[in-house]
Amino acid sequence: MKIHNIDKKKEEITVTPDNLNDLWTLYNIIRVGDEISARTQRRVVLREGTKGERKTMRLKLKAESVSFHEFSNRLRVKGKILEGPEDFVSFGTYHTFNIEIMQKINIIKKVWSNHELRRLKESSKFENNFIILIVVIETGLATIAIITNFSHNRIATIKTHIPGKRYQQTYRNKAFTEFYEDIAKVVVENLKTYKIDLMILSGPGNTKNHFNEYLKKILNSTINVKIEVYHASSGTESAIIETLKSKELAKLKKRVKIIQETEKIEAVFAQFSSDADLICIGLEEVYEASERGALKQLLIADIMIRGASKDKKLKIEEIITNVEKSGGEINIMSTKNTAGEQLMNLGSILGILRYKTQ
Repeated sequence: MKIHNIDKKKEEITVTPDNLNDLWTLYNIIRVGDEISARTQRRVVLREGTKGERKTMRLKLKAESVSFHEFSNRLRVKGKILEGPEDFVSFGTYHTFNIEIMQKINIIKKVWSNHELRRLKESSKFENNFIILIVVIETGLATIAIITNFSHNRIATIKTHIPGKRYQQTYRNKAFTEFYEDIAKVVVENLKTYKIDLMILSGPGNTKNHFNEYLKKILNSTINVKIEVYHASSGTESAIIETLKSKELAKLKKRVKIIQETEKIEAVFAQFSSDADLICIGLEEVYEASERGALKQLLIADIMIRGASKDKKLKIEEIITNVEKSGGEINIMSTKNTAGEQLMNLGSILGILRYKTQ
């Protein structure tokens, strides 16, 4: 993230995102009510009866919604126009910025928090996105998902009846072939659509191995992708989580954010089992523990920060500052993956204590 200027008097910062992770950082920093200024294109009707033409101009919006689109490499900010060329725009009408990598923007807030400033300066340590296509498969059932540094998206569940072993082998073979064909269609479509860094086939028994052999024949070197085969207990969604927690995938921990977050939330559940008194849950409990410098680790769901009220935001900022001062670890977790969803189910904010406070 290039930071061109920080004007504390105006509470205005000018930045240029260098990569997709910088856009993700901006997604977690830009709030409803912030003022965003950037060069953009807007369709302008100069003569009645025509479709108009797209003109490049500089506009300032008051943000009303922010959305992150990782596969199109852009951040969308929608809001009412505050400033722009009067000949071409009406103030108060809506416009959407499609902010892309290497596009300079200005962000004005009522107050920039220390936490937001630090996130901008540090941005993300993951320079590039890492995309994994996972197929968990058992006899007659397969679940397919795309895992990235930012999200966990289940894209298909495929079920097929496979005749039992007492039936003629030709019927079983035909059913398996049709089953593999259905899975391969989804796999090939996504391999063509996205730049997949790694494909994982996981599941019990030999079905995954047989599908791997079938897939290699289908791809026939036309699509080059690295494929690894792991063990999992089923072909269901839970097996995807099981695969993400596997020792084999631990080697990718430094490159794939979701693997780190899965590991962190698993550590929380392990702590619940071993000594639940070393965990505090909820804003008030976590705040009190941070005041005493007792937090060894803090976990916050990103949606809690983005959607926080003014008072809650100030309290979260105090917690983060307290944890920083006491040398604790801070983790802001994406709610677009299963680990983040599990954190939300635990109240969206929790801490692991250095010592028991009562």
